[in-house]
Amino acid sequence: MGLLGRSLSTGRDGQPRTRRSRLILSYLPDYAVLVVMAALWGLISLIHPFHREFSLTDKTIQYPNKPDSVPFYAAVVLAFVLPLVVIVLWTGLLRRSFHDMNVGILGLCMALVLNMMVTNTVKNLAGRLRPDFIDRCNLDLSQVSEPTIGLLTSAVCRQADESFLLDGMRSFPSGHSSFSFAGLGYITLWLCGHMNIVDCRGRTYKSFVALAPLLGALLISVSRTKDYRHHWQDVLAGALLGVAMAWFAYLQYYPSPLSADVDTSQPFPPRIPDEPDQQSFVLKSFRHTAGAGATPGAASMPAAGVHGQAGGGAESAYSQQFSSPQVALSIPEQPHVMQSRESLVR
Repeated sequence: MGLLGRSLSTGRDGQPRTRRSRLILSYLPDYAVLVVMAALWGLISLIHPFHREFSLTDKTIQYPNKPDSVPFYAAVVLAFVLPLVVIVLWTGLLRRSFHDMNVGILGLCMALVLNMMVTNTVKNLAGRLRPDFIDRCNLDLSQVSEPTIGLLTSAVCRQADESFLLDGMRSFPSGHSSFSFAGLGYITLWLCGHMNIVDCRGRTYKSFVALAPLLGALLISVSRTKDYRHHWQDVLAGALLGVAMAWFAYLQYYPSPLSADVDTSQPFPPRIPDEPDQQSFVLKSFRHTAGAGATPGAASMPAAGVHGQAGGGAESAYSQQFSSPQVALSIPEQPHVMQSRESLVR
């Protein structure tokens, strides 16, 4: 732990690092974990899903195979690249806050990777057949008949493209739906927080701007039923999963956007504290305490003394102020006399 602390505070040449450098280094392990987990759970798609038996009389899997209205690369652009651009432009040009940009991007990536982890795992475990599975299977109906007892297996399929056939067994939950609601749901929460949507003023434009990404996620999800890629239950489960992952990831770095008690546009404090700001806050509090309880002449002297000790740290400033004989309490010359009941009535 000491070696890690020294590597964060000093460089190879032994010179102290800047606060931004130390801040970047403190978050690098988080990005590394996300990259590793994304690669790991991406490989799950190479595992064969559960082979569920089926019946030729099941009308829910007899729809025709059609091209995707929204290919997955388009969903990545809409649910990842677009929110990423919004976060970078907002925090880089408008707020000029490196910390806000960093945790905003980190939260977005966390929401999508967590969503990928759960979605890909459940897809292979459930093995639900897509609505177009019979068309994918490429059955020879002259050679295959419905058994009197029992169901058919994928062994009767003549599909030469194995990956195309296996993909037909990954219907639940919808990956497009969960991915779009994770990314666009996260940027919805991010916009709600940064626009202080719960500011007790009810500005209508904020609602339209903040909730617009959810409309995009909804359109992507509904297209999966129109293309006969998913059953409606798959889309609903994917949407709920994506929203849950977005909410969980957002709350790791920001307060709830629905809270009216805090400034929701500010992220949680960084891991590397802003030392000058914290020190000035402590010193300002010390001066206020001394000025409230000291005589006019004495209050100004310790305040100046504390200001001069700013470079020595908060503890030395505190001890210098409250151990100094110049700080004296102002005692009134005449004791306070409680008023009588008759005077209070008058």
